[in-house]
Amino acid sequence: MNNGRAMTTDSYDLVILSLFHPKVVSGGAQQCAYDLFLNLKKYSDLRVCFIGATSPETSLNTKASAFIRKVPGAEDEFYFFTGSYDYFWHNCVDSRGIKDLTLFIQNLQPRSVFLSHYMHIGMDLIALLRFALPEVFIAVGLHEMLFACLADGQMVKKTNGGLCSSAEPELCAMCFPHLSADTFMARKKHNLELMDMADSFIVPARHLGSVLQKEMGIDGQRIHVINHPIDLERYPAEPPTPMPFSVGEQEKMHTPMRFGYFGQFLDNKGIHILLKAGELLNRSKPERPFQIVINGGNKNFASGPFQEMVQELIDNSRQWEHGEVIELGGYSHDEIVRRMVGVDVVVVPSTWPEVFGLVVTEAFACYKPVIAALIGGLAERVQHGVDGYNFIARDPSDLTAKMALFLEMGQGRYNQMAEAAHATAEGLNPKRALAEYGVALALGGQA
Repeated sequence: MNNGRAMTTDSYDLVILSLFHPKVVSGGAQQCAYDLFLNLKKYSDLRVCFIGATSPETSLNTKASAFIRKVPGAEDEFYFFTGSYDYFWHNCVDSRGIKDLTLFIQNLQPRSVFLSHYMHIGMDLIALLRFALPEVFIAVGLHEMLFACLADGQMVKKTNGGLCSSAEPELCAMCFPHLSADTFMARKKHNLELMDMADSFIVPARHLGSVLQKEMGIDGQRIHVINHPIDLERYPAEPPTPMPFSVGEQEKMHTPMRFGYFGQFLDNKGIHILLKAGELLNRSKPERPFQIVINGGNKNFASGPFQEMVQELIDNSRQWEHGEVIELGGYSHDEIVRRMVGVDVVVVPSTWPEVFGLVVTEAFACYKPVIAALIGGLAERVQHGVDGYNFIARDPSDLTAKMALFLEMGQGRYNQMAEAAHATAEGLNPKRALAEYGVALALGGQA
């Protein structure tokens, strides 16, 4: 399989594209796109194709002239080799790849195309598809604010780390002084012209939908808010036992409460907030010991200063008397249930307005209550006091207070929250979500 022109096939109902294939690079955005692909194949009669982009950083190589390649041993799954990528204009530097991708999709003759995440593919694919397949329905998925914010789409100021309420060209130029406000204005116009060619937009939280309307002027009728579904059959987790400690509550107080971090090792994921909260919790001399279990990979994606700060916090934790930090490294999606067994509570301490937080859903599926920052889409995920707790974003002391609630919590109350967490996950079942996707992707009742 060398390029799109080499393939002939019957038509597809839907083509899903994502910035990576989760088999190559793990991450919430690509996992959500791949889960949709798997759920459609399992619960519908639609013919669906999944295309995951790569980048030079993945070290997944192919021939210089081969931009599309079938995923070995997989049906209807392909890799798209992008080469160098321009993160400012959001397009592939080598235009041959995106042209071949367009021809490849044209050959599939889909009814709908879902560009679940355009990074490493390019926003210009929207215009190319509109020209090559004028009748195709094009939906664009969004997972952060890249369309407006050059700072990783996170609306966090490069100047002082503060939150940014609006992507105004003058403010953007302050974060990137080598670029002028006029350049940012041209970028916004360019992005809007391309996005306006799409038929619909799919976002996982109301917060992101409101940013899309505010920053790009997209009509709210074209925006569909769909919480990413989860197939609980793929998460064979066991509910908490009524009383897991044979000696009872007194014995429990000597068993460490395990707070787990899951996700990539990135600056704005807030792992430093969790470690600082752990330091404060240790100083409070809690009666019950605790552990902070770090399940975090892709350290190379974090900035050098951030890596140094986190490492210093971890080194300092070795002096704690009432708690400890355990690093387990990165993990694959297939390991998530096993890793979740090793914690009691999942902490999501993001310092940017994270738009969904797949790990919240994964935690709920595994009967784990969640402590989440009250920011962005995360503020929509946790029912405070029911399936977890919210804490003031970027505030280690408030996170400490919420962690202390679990240290003081009786087993009966904990089990109640764990059951409530799983009930929340049950509400995110694929069949409910697929009906919503059917509307957003113009597939009618077939999805």
